[in-house]
Amino acid sequence: MRIALPALLFAVACGSGKPQTTNPAPAPAPAPPPATTPEPAPEPVAETPPQPTKPVTNMTLAAVGLDPEALDRTADPCEDFYQFACGGYIAKAEIPADKPATMRSFIDISDRNLEYEKGILEAARAKPPADPALKKLGAFYGSCMDEATIEKAGMRPIKPLLNVIGDIKDAKTLSHAISVLHQQGYSPLFRMSPTQDSADATKMIAGIDQGGLGLPDRDYYLQADKKPLLDEYQTLVGDLLVMAGHRPTAAKDEAAQVLVLETALAKASKDKVAMRDPKGTYNRLDRAGVAKAMSHFDWDGFWKLQGLAKVTDVTVSAPDFLTGVDALLTSTKPDVWRNYLTAYVLRSSSSLLNKQLEDRVFQYRSKLAGMKELPPRWKRCVARTEGAMPDLLGQVFVKDKFPGQSKQAAEDQVHAISEAMKANLAALPWMDETTKKAAEHKLEVMAYQIGYPKKWKTYAFFIDPKDYAKNMMAADKAEHARQMAKIGKPVDKDDWDISAVLVNAFYDPAMNRMVFPAGILQTPFYSVDSSIAVNLGGMGVVVGHELTHGFDDQGAQYDADGNLKDWWQPATEKLFKQRTQCVADQYSSYEISGVKLNGANTTGENIADIGGVKLALSAYRALRAPAKDTVVADGFTEDQQFFLAFGQAWCEKARPEYEKLLATVDVHSPAKWRINGAVSDTPDFAKAFSCKAGSKMRPKNACVVW
Repeated sequence: MRIALPALLFAVACGSGKPQTTNPAPAPAPAPPPATTPEPAPEPVAETPPQPTKPVTNMTLAAVGLDPEALDRTADPCEDFYQFACGGYIAKAEIPADKPATMRSFIDISDRNLEYEKGILEAARAKPPADPALKKLGAFYGSCMDEATIEKAGMRPIKPLLNVIGDIKDAKTLSHAISVLHQQGYSPLFRMSPTQDSADATKMIAGIDQGGLGLPDRDYYLQADKKPLLDEYQTLVGDLLVMAGHRPTAAKDEAAQVLVLETALAKASKDKVAMRDPKGTYNRLDRAGVAKAMSHFDWDGFWKLQGLAKVTDVTVSAPDFLTGVDALLTSTKPDVWRNYLTAYVLRSSSSLLNKQLEDRVFQYRSKLAGMKELPPRWKRCVARTEGAMPDLLGQVFVKDKFPGQSKQAAEDQVHAISEAMKANLAALPWMDETTKKAAEHKLEVMAYQIGYPKKWKTYAFFIDPKDYAKNMMAADKAEHARQMAKIGKPVDKDDWDISAVLVNAFYDPAMNRMVFPAGILQTPFYSVDSSIAVNLGGMGVVVGHELTHGFDDQGAQYDADGNLKDWWQPATEKLFKQRTQCVADQYSSYEISGVKLNGANTTGENIADIGGVKLALSAYRALRAPAKDTVVADGFTEDQQFFLAFGQAWCEKARPEYEKLLATVDVHSPAKWRINGAVSDTPDFAKAFSCKAGSKMRPKNACVVW
């Protein structure tokens, strides 16, 4: 799912609970299909949709929870189902000037949540309540809205950091500056965070990841077609240095030198496909190995400042990156490092400081994603307040906006879809019995958590109603310290690192669990007033998607306990890889705004989309089987309603710049191909809409993993 950058992303996170399952007898395995055709052609499809076998109850699309105005009835659903389901929406939708896209689900829901949070925060700001949590929220939000005081402060809030950067004269003082910035919650040069040990998922260790780039991906530095955006970024760096007090004539040359440094970092970095490989990114160098790989960096001083003086267990996603950085620590002049870090801090702090800086950084980001103007101040301040103290706002949101039936409905869907996956595993013709039993066990112990954490976090840092930057920096520093405190401890399976208000859903392979925050359990994904077919086509596919992540090309490398462990029999693993390659090849044939998709980068999400549709369809049919009637909505059967709900959950209109950006960096396919790709791999879609063989939504050979 997507919004980060700012689009929502289907990603990975947490959950709790155990669906009940049993182990059915496996089906006998026939001879393996060839690698290029991992799924047989679907059986013949009737020229007309299957006729109802139960008494019909006629309703409207709106009554079952679908939007008739979103449809484009002139489109052929068998040639472009996304256009059929969403063409009317796309034709009429207008992208707000402050957004790179508009979307019927994620963005619309997020906007509704923002409006609700605004009401809570404005009231708490205008009249500080007795409730200490609301009082704290109101004070933080009020400090963010106080633009006059923020302007008056200018660069003062980051002056101590700039002074530390200004003291850089060699590798040791550079190490100290980077360590101080990390302690404050910044992540220059590399990222460091707690991570589960892939060899022992019960404990948290330190994880070091490559970083240091101002552009979204290494490709922007290394591919010729990205040069215009690289030039825009170089101009931004020069302007930031001028704002920091450098002479304009000098800043231009200094920015060029910073770009040389960042390009060297890009060359030392793994590409995004390599970064998706769990085995390739798990490298237990430990403390001594890290010190050896990057020997010119003062690691002892770094660990001490992070509160980790005794840390020993460390994994590194890209050891060659550390080696590359180590060479740069001494070969790059101190003044270039000072300029690099100065520009980094200003860019990263733009939302804390004056309007001139924030506007300039936004101008650069608008080139990447196409937005025309900054969101209104109140929207930015609501988002920042939630980001600083997510559990305080989350408690209020859950109390007011998360009714009991939403939680129960989500739990019912998790169980129904788990049952569908159990039956699906039993019938798989390509999986051997030993591997199948391991997969069934992983499904049986897969956990989930719905709505909100068992225990809400508290926030001890002081809020100054007149100093927004101080408040935000205190929140960042406190969160960094909280994260660092996890390292060396047992895994806390009840810990949430997300907001309950978030409109998203996650699967975490190291936890083997799913999480569905309260924020997503809203229309069009779920409504108590929508039909079962529509709710399962919306939220049900989300649940099926996350569950399938446990068995995608990444998730399948983790066992039931969350350890990075090979549990596949060799012959079955070979067949699995053939099927995942089919998916990668399929999506590599798609393009958006003139940019070809990278099927290897999006394979996991595409597998989850295809599997999610299949599982949710099976679950909806099981839930509707006892019904005495069948619902026909404006002529659409229940199966058709299911697929329309899936399509309409992803109705999106995006700016070309944003589409190109996501095609370059996102692990998800664009909305159009998430829909068309998944339904073209679902034979039941062709049956529901009577698609003829050879139509785009009924290809000769479908790519199906699960």
